[in-house]
Amino acid sequence: MPHFPDLLYPLSMMRMARKLPKLSFAELDPDQIPEPYQSLLVHDGDMTSRLEAYHESKLVVSSLRSSSDGKFYFREVLLKTQENDLAVEYGAIEIALQHLPDELCPLVVEARQPLGGLLNEHRIPYSSAPRAFLKVSPDGPIVEAFGDIESDELFGRSNEITGFNGDVIARIVEILPPLDEN
Repeated sequence: MPHFPDLLYPLSMMRMARKLPKLSFAELDPDQIPEPYQSLLVHDGDMTSRLEAYHESKLVVSSLRSSSDGKFYFREVLLKTQENDLAVEYGAIEIALQHLPDELCPLVVEARQPLGGLLNEHRIPYSSAPRAFLKVSPDGPIVEAFGDIESDELFGRSNEITGFNGDVIARIVEILPPLDEN
């Protein structure tokens, strides 16, 4: 994968393709993220496991948009709880299909399970490295995706997943909806 200095990539590319304005955001230090967002975002694991534990539910993918050139698969999604269809993450991901086992690629493109869940289920070794922690000003497309949110700021992260050999498997922007403190 080419290197993209834009912290919101691939979301920034997807928004540009849709002729949407740039998303307004600020980069935060990890200790500036309030709870419960800090516990959910500031770690080097996958978001799927964290969100499933927090919401006490398996997660499913609700694909908003996707495209592929055979080597890279792009999708803009909502992760939702399986039990009550609650949107728990809005995200954009670029997945390098060539860096995944052949048998996993159809499951990724099927877009029913989150990537982290698939990697864990199929025991694919990987590491997760957040590139930045974000405070995002939700705009029309994000509000529409979550379905009427009442907040001037959302929290998220820009993340990179690499395989054990150092190949970048995915670049992801993950944004959480407003949450109550626990």
